[in-house]
Amino acid sequence: DKIVEILKEQDGVTEDLTRETTFEEAGIDSLATVEAVMACEDEFGIEIDPEANPKTVGEFVDLVDGLLAK
Repeated sequence: DKIVEILKEQDGVTEDLTRETTFEEAGIDSLATVEAVMACEDEFGIEIDPEANPKTVGEFVDLVDGLLAK
């Protein structure tokens, strides 16, 4: 839920986000993706691999959850 909240704080995201929603569908461009990654890193004290390239909200949530599980 916190990750979705962070994603929704990005410019132009007004729709409901599901695990299947792509960043493109949500209007999250590459700059907004970088901002969301940095916000999640700050919020959760993790470091996300810059080569990671999730395409959907679910992939991004799974990526963050995996890093938090370590």
